Amino acid sequence: MSDRLEEMGAFFDARSETYDEVHVGHIDGGIEGKRVTARYLPEHCRTLLDLGIGTGLELESIFARFPEISVTGIDLSAEMLRLLRGKYPEKQLDLHQMSYFDYDMGEDRFDAGLTVMTLHHYTHEVKTDLYRRILRSLKPGGVYIESDYMIPMEEEDPQGLEDFYFAEYERLKKEQGLDQNQEYHYDTPCTVENQKKMLLDAGFSQVEEVWRQGFTAVLVAKK
Repeated sequence: MSDRLEEMGAFFDARSETYDEVHVGHIDGGIEGKRVTARYLPEHCRTLLDLGIGTGLELESIFARFPEISVTGIDLSAEMLRLLRGKYPEKQLDLHQMSYFDYDMGEDRFDAGLTVMTLHHYTHEVKTDLYRRILRSLKPGGVYIESDYMIPMEEEDPQGLEDFYFAEYERLKKEQGLDQNQEYHYDTPCTVENQKKMLLDAGFSQVEEVWRQGFTAVLVAKK
């Protein structure tokens, strides 16, 4: 496999047609790591913010539980959003092709926020700031659910492994002379404990790990 880093949006555009099949085969727990998130949405959930929505693999189980839910989805990939629109033409989808770091989430707008296998590319500082914005966007009693690639604390040296991934990413960017202001596709997962701490530091009142298979974990954070 080439170590050449690709710009984030271009990476996913190029793989959009095969993403649903190939991506699921690469994650611990397979499709269940995406479908399980529907279980933890609050009973009153009518509005959902889905950051990095992609082709919406998680939406089938969500729409089965909440057929009338309104979903605001943000993604860099125009091709993935095109495929998503084709899957659910009758559903309430408000889709935006842009970085979710640039999207104005507002305040007290959503019953729940969701990210699925998208935030394992970013630093603690970047994620904590995003979590603060997600928290503000949630209505009272809202929840944020994150299903992602995380390092289990049962690993021999979980912090050392996290540090290695971040160091490798910086090394590759420097060696390849890449623009530090661009987003590139490279996995830099954090430990489960660091993920929990970031969410609490951002202001969430409670964070719980509710599901895990290998390196795929689901966290539920309450406003």
